[in-house]
Amino acid sequence: MGILDGFISLARNVNKVSPEESETKQGVVSEPADELSLDKTDKELALLAKQWEDRWNASEAKKEVERKQKENEKYWLGDHHTPAQKTSGKKEIVDNLIFESLETFLPSALRQNPEPFVTSDETEEGQLLARKVADRLVDLADTLRLKLKLKKAVRHWALYYLGCIKLGWSMKLNEIALQVKRPQQLILDPDAVTDECEYEGEYLGEYRTDTAEDLVSRFPAKAEFLQKEVNAKLGTKLRYVEWWTPEYLFWSLKEEILGKAKNPHWNYESQREIPESVDEYGNVIPASMEAVPALNHFASKKIPYCMLSIFNLGRGPVDSTNQVEQSIPLQDVINKRQRQIDRNADSMNAGAVVSGEAFTKEQARQVADALRKGATVWVPRGDVNSVYKRDAGVPIPDFIYQSLVDYRNELRNIFGTTGLSAQGLKSTETVRGKILVKGTDTDRATPIVTHIEQFVDYAFNWMVQLMMVYYDSPRNVSRTQGDTFIQSSEFTHPLVVSVKEGSMVPKDRLTQRNEAVELAQANLIDPLTFAERLEDPNPQEFAKRLVLWRLNPVAYAQVYVPEVAPAVVPPVLSPEEQSIPEEPKVESENLLAQVPIS
Repeated sequence: MGILDGFISLARNVNKVSPEESETKQGVVSEPADELSLDKTDKELALLAKQWEDRWNASEAKKEVERKQKENEKYWLGDHHTPAQKTSGKKEIVDNLIFESLETFLPSALRQNPEPFVTSDETEEGQLLARKVADRLVDLADTLRLKLKLKKAVRHWALYYLGCIKLGWSMKLNEIALQVKRPQQLILDPDAVTDECEYEGEYLGEYRTDTAEDLVSRFPAKAEFLQKEVNAKLGTKLRYVEWWTPEYLFWSLKEEILGKAKNPHWNYESQREIPESVDEYGNVIPASMEAVPALNHFASKKIPYCMLSIFNLGRGPVDSTNQVEQSIPLQDVINKRQRQIDRNADSMNAGAVVSGEAFTKEQARQVADALRKGATVWVPRGDVNSVYKRDAGVPIPDFIYQSLVDYRNELRNIFGTTGLSAQGLKSTETVRGKILVKGTDTDRATPIVTHIEQFVDYAFNWMVQLMMVYYDSPRNVSRTQGDTFIQSSEFTHPLVVSVKEGSMVPKDRLTQRNEAVELAQANLIDPLTFAERLEDPNPQEFAKRLVLWRLNPVAYAQVYVPEVAPAVVPPVLSPEEQSIPEEPKVESENLLAQVPIS
């Protein structure tokens, strides 16, 4: 079966339907639709394709973003040189903080796979469905290598002002598929906006490349056209466009439409036959057809692309700025300062001034070489100090070095990576200082991570929609739950799907431990929680010892260090304290048992 046949088949009466009209939290019963008709001719579609592509290519939005994309990518790759510097052939020093900061930010913002959070109604069936869907999403996140693909998409956003993930169905693998798309592959609607990671445009095109042979197998009706395009050399690669609208998709190559279909990622209303029957009076009721509504997770058909857009002013489908663009002026100054320091260091080798009365030019060269090697130089005539003089360069003031440090930290601050860099923390020696710096980093990165979580949220909801369309037969919920199955006919209860906040960026161990120390110093944490935050192997025992030591150091010594217990001197009591009647003695073992731990 070719891909076009597959897509069309999905629009036929093969998808699951609900026996009764129902509504989901994020979707409602599909509106009535003719699954087989696509009432646009090939000529009309070809005209639309040309208009859409020309419109995007001529837009100021595309021209501006392409220029900035090339600039950002150049800086990330370490190409910071001006045309004049390149022409000179001199290799100028580059301190690529943009690469360092972005590649430090990415793993810190994407430490682990996002954790789905799925809820349903209070029925037993709804709760069971929610658990199954959550487990299935966890397994898909792992098998699809979601964390790595998110890292690539976020890098694209940072460099190209847009991150993009495409959701779909792999007929080869018979499973949900997820691909990262470079923004340069996309033909966007200049009037489109991205709202909570959902692309809201009239259309979207994706440039694709395949061999003529592959295209012939997928679009056999166009075999003659395709063979003519490549002069029968079927191994030749052809570039074509896959066009999406919420209602339909089609494929175009030049002015030829290779194929078309209704949006395949949607459950359409179907028909079922009501057999002939007889009423209570003996009248024959002839057989008839009845519309059967279909359930979808989404409320309406959508284009299957998730867009990461963060710094967007609502003027178009791509961001107005990003971290890399904001960092370029600082990067230029850092390079300039670094080169100034480098040139000054070279001059500090101290040049030499040699008298021509004492040495010839060749002898002067030999003297300089001998002095570098630590050899003895014999001066034939004149005062040594008058015939040979070392001239050291003027050292750069300290504030120049400090300005370099400040510029580097400011660039890291744009990315929220100051506390993640050893250099950035070099001047922060105290635990409190390191916590404060990392807290500032978190404040800077949190809005971006929140958008990434929303990005994944939308992707998870797309996965649920695809489950409802394509899971026609039972399949394992996960690889670890081989005896638990899920299929589309179970999706008869409302589902709310989201990402657990903070699941992608859990606190690192050092931060968690340092915060515990800070809280303990402020007396704002109990002993058991303190021990757990420190990851003590036996937090209960740790807490008991700590409480006993604080309450009665003598009893603590008798229990845990009896060899030094006799040396412990009881505190000197005041006359008032001495007048207080002595309390009954309590054995240290009993006291230890009384230490409350909860």
